[in-house]
Amino acid sequence: MSQIRVDKKGISDLWILFIDGDTDAFSEIYRTSYKMLYSYGISFKITEEQVRDIIQDLFVKLYTRPDMVKDPTTLRPFLFTAMRNSCINSIKVNQKHTKIEKVEDFDMAFSVNENIIEDKEEQLRVSTLVQRILAGLTVRQREIIYLRFLHQMDYEEISKIMNMTEQAARNLTYRAMDKIRKENSDCHYCLFFILLTYCCY
Repeated sequence: MSQIRVDKKGISDLWILFIDGDTDAFSEIYRTSYKMLYSYGISFKITEEQVRDIIQDLFVKLYTRPDMVKDPTTLRPFLFTAMRNSCINSIKVNQKHTKIEKVEDFDMAFSVNENIIEDKEEQLRVSTLVQRILAGLTVRQREIIYLRFLHQMDYEEISKIMNMTEQAARNLTYRAMDKIRKENSDCHYCLFFILLTYCCY
């Protein structure tokens, strides 16, 4: 099954319906958001059980306290920000004596969509390429590439999630892309971003 990407407008429209009393709309938000939040959470190298618990707790709080979302257009970054903070807090609880710079890690979870590339050897080849490129990036560069290209988020959303200014988000994305471009051929550079945008989930 391919990654379901929930854009800002779609999830905002569902939230408005929920606020107006449509509980089915909330169920749809949960259904369409679950996989992307799970993928994001597991990238922080916590257990699958922890990720599932965090998502469950997040949606319980959201259902009982919808006032936490002040603006429907901010729902998607709200979900990612809450997910990010909860994942990092889980790591800190497990490693109480480790500074946040030490525990904050991001190992992008992805796989090649079999509907796009059917050949197993080719899947392995492109997966190896993506892994090699990602390994050359810093933790924050990997995360911003993940948000920007895999989930196609704008810089306003990214700035909220990663707690930085929009300009800082643009600069970090540029530095990551520049590093990838300099360390890879033009063909591999283009292929990497095509894979992130269309082929991975």
